[in-house]
Amino acid sequence: MPLASNHKNKFSSFFLTCKLPASGFVVVLVLFFFASISYASDYETPITKTLNLAQLGDLNAQLELAIAYDHGEGIQKNADKAIEWYCKAALKGSVEAQRNLAWMFFNARGVGMDEALAVRWFTAAAKSGDEFSQKMLSRLDENAQTPKTICVVLPTPYWETEKCSKSCRRVVKTVKEIAPGYNIETRLILALIQQESNFNVKARSHKGAIGLMQLMPTTAKRFGVKNIHDPQQNIKGGLRYLSWLLKQYQGNVALALAGYNAGEKAVERYNGIPPYKETRNYVKRIMKVYGKKFHPYEKDVTMTTQNF
Repeated sequence: MPLASNHKNKFSSFFLTCKLPASGFVVVLVLFFFASISYASDYETPITKTLNLAQLGDLNAQLELAIAYDHGEGIQKNADKAIEWYCKAALKGSVEAQRNLAWMFFNARGVGMDEALAVRWFTAAAKSGDEFSQKMLSRLDENAQTPKTICVVLPTPYWETEKCSKSCRRVVKTVKEIAPGYNIETRLILALIQQESNFNVKARSHKGAIGLMQLMPTTAKRFGVKNIHDPQQNIKGGLRYLSWLLKQYQGNVALALAGYNAGEKAVERYNGIPPYKETRNYVKRIMKVYGKKFHPYEKDVTMTTQNF
């Protein structure tokens, strides 16, 4: 029988055999409550404990979580998550995290092969005296350079702070439920929503854009939104449009955002981000929160008029 059950039965028999004054009964209930919490925490899965510690900034837990995501140990394999947690540990000076990052890009393990990124992180580990990394550098072009940055220290987004109200948290929950169906990262979606409507489901611009994703009625119609005022339909319509724009610009996030704000025709007219102050500030603010210049895109995305 589980320990928690034994514990509960002991308290039950105690209540049956003892007569306590009201105040004593309350004390026992409080003690039982905290004991239950203690036992519940004992049944936390190892990966959950690691995640909690990692989120609190524990270096060893961050490295352990990265390895778990990298190899699929106790959790589903996820190269992006592995890189995210390796980066946190690597930036704190973890030689093993630096070496593992390099190894991922050297072996194309869940990511595209990138010798320059491998060199960058093998070099970081080698400077700390890691012999394996030093040997690997002797086999690679140590002068390889790349403008790519994978360990960007991103600002804490608005929706992860105490400023995010109950309605804001409901929007975040809805986005996390919807996003997987469109293969768009939630951080990009939420950064866009923050910029468009600041999580206000009733937002309406002076130009007539409506809802969380600030859809114009014509855009909503293009992408099959039947009720533009419904938060879920509004989000789905905006994601269809964003997904289509990402395909149009082959994953270039800045151009997709510029198209979302100013329209794809304006992007085509200027062969890039239009020279509008509003659009340029819009792209800059979202990119600062999102932190990536490229986003994977679906090649078969089409514009649709099918209603939700």
